[in-house]
Amino acid sequence: MTMHTTTARALSLLALCGLALVVEPGHAASLQVAPVTLTLSPRQNADGLWLSNSGDAPLQAQVRIYRWTQVDGEDRLEPTRDLTLSPPMLQVGPGERQLVRVIRLGPPPDTVEASYRVIVDELPVPVAANAPPRPGLDFVLRYSLPMFLRPLSDADRAAPATPAPLTATLVDGGGQMQLQLENRGTGHVQIADLVFIDPAGKRLVLRQGLAGYVLPGGIKRWPVASPGGIDALRRGSFKARINGALEESALLPSEPTPPQANGPR
Repeated sequence: MTMHTTTARALSLLALCGLALVVEPGHAASLQVAPVTLTLSPRQNADGLWLSNSGDAPLQAQVRIYRWTQVDGEDRLEPTRDLTLSPPMLQVGPGERQLVRVIRLGPPPDTVEASYRVIVDELPVPVAANAPPRPGLDFVLRYSLPMFLRPLSDADRAAPATPAPLTATLVDGGGQMQLQLENRGTGHVQIADLVFIDPAGKRLVLRQGLAGYVLPGGIKRWPVASPGGIDALRRGSFKARINGALEESALLPSEPTPPQANGPR
């Protein structure tokens, strides 16, 4: 957070897991974005993102898009020319909303889903040099929205193909154990409500709600710990909800567990 004499702006991005927003009591969040996930089928050239202003003053926003990959277990964002945005900069009046089109510039991917992140930033309102100081905190918002381009191999399917099984292992992450998930399929896998069950059957919540994504061909790691130490981790089990499923799936110990069909993201 960058501090000024009477005003502070906070901008938050929650580890590329979904959307991020910061709200201070008395300073209502006015920028809203829908939908929170975009998926472009092989036959679609564009999709839309609605930016809404629920506040009582105009707001300005900037929209950008990045190619999203996973390298050595870490998320990476890089500039891309695969897609473009129209408009990338906009002003939304009080109580109004505006459509931002996300347009694919080239052909769809052949066999493996392509992953992107749409970043929506609310821009700080300029303050005139002679304006009186404003008390309290002013917050601006950032949304990080996943976007997926389905491959040509999905062209005749109403929904994306079921991803291949995940491979789950425990690895040493420089002194701390990590749960590593590898996705050898052609579509993303969403992980939610990640829990550890110790050898005595006690449940320990590791990540409540959305934990993250494992992209096709990618690896994702989560630090894990147990009061029983490394031995308990190795003798216990891990479970999570996969791709919006209502029921948990076992991750470890077991044979690789096939994720259920893609659901809400």
